[in-house]
Amino acid sequence: MSEYQYYEFQTVDRLLTTKEQAELKRLSSRAQVNASQAVFVYHYGDFRGDPESILTQYFDAMFYVANWGTWQLIFRFPRTAVDSQWFEPYEIPDFITVSTSAKSLILNINIHQEEYGGWAEGEGWLSRLISLREELMTGDRRLLYLAWLRIAPTLTDHIEEDLIEPPVPPNLGQLSPALKAFIEWVELDPDWVDAAAQISEQQKVKAKPNLDRYLTQLSNAEKDQFLLKLLHREPHVDLELLSRLQELAGKPVSNLEGKPGLRGFSEIEAIAQQLKTQRQQKQATIAKRKRTQYLKALVSKEEDLWRQISALIELKQARPYDEATILLKDLKDLAESQNSLPKFNKRFEALKATYGNRPALMKRFKTL
Repeated sequence: MSEYQYYEFQTVDRLLTTKEQAELKRLSSRAQVNASQAVFVYHYGDFRGDPESILTQYFDAMFYVANWGTWQLIFRFPRTAVDSQWFEPYEIPDFITVSTSAKSLILNINIHQEEYGGWAEGEGWLSRLISLREELMTGDRRLLYLAWLRIAPTLTDHIEEDLIEPPVPPNLGQLSPALKAFIEWVELDPDWVDAAAQISEQQKVKAKPNLDRYLTQLSNAEKDQFLLKLLHREPHVDLELLSRLQELAGKPVSNLEGKPGLRGFSEIEAIAQQLKTQRQQKQATIAKRKRTQYLKALVSKEEDLWRQISALIELKQARPYDEATILLKDLKDLAESQNSLPKFNKRFEALKATYGNRPALMKRFKTL
């Protein structure tokens, strides 16, 4: 299987200048660059640049996928718009990491699955995931928990103690389109998500407290700084101001507070397996009911189906042979449901005797 690597970078808070776009195009002959995006696709070789450095210098989000089982999502936030303490309970060295600089906070989610046999495709995913950045900036930590939940199973073979889950954010039972896309992208088992959501509270975003009276506690220098940012149309000034006022008020910045994690990973795994079994049993019951209804509808069409089977066989083609075999399976199941299997077997044996010189057809008949 050939290699496949896909890198995509996007801006959110600003557009790239013409000079910056030219700099990015010089990184690779494969570069696809516009004012808000850069894409690099490799089927052999590798990216020459340092992805995280490029993100820090030019972009707000980076997406990477490789067909050997690697998924990576990185977001850059204005340092004053998020609280690093939001991320700490979910950090896992080498997998979910946070780094900070004077102006930025970088969240790096890096997932790797050994012996991956799936199919990787990168195009279009980052656009579906990009709004996760805004969700995180409001204090919504569901992405962090879901990333932990995806990574935890890969760690259990390397540690002896049972992992304890991090704080469980509210509203895991009601996911945004971007969170659903993340689950799909990293192939997180929905039964695991349902298991985690069992103790996740349903919580509305709390009304923002009245912080007007704390404006007077800002120094003149701080007020001037906020006004200059507004004048220069810098992004997220409202979030920075809100964060500063909440700091003065002694209130948490996040409106969505989660429950402390109490369950071990093995407990979540057991709940997920139970939910999977229940779901599969329900699906089997529904499928059986539909099958019974379908077979009942065939009672009045039985002779027409035998004639149709003969006509399909006479075409001497692979697809009609497949269709004839499916119809025979329907008639066999109908006969079993009516306790008339000997009658079916007699007609089926006659059919085999008539067309026994057709190996391709006989091979299909052996599956019945």
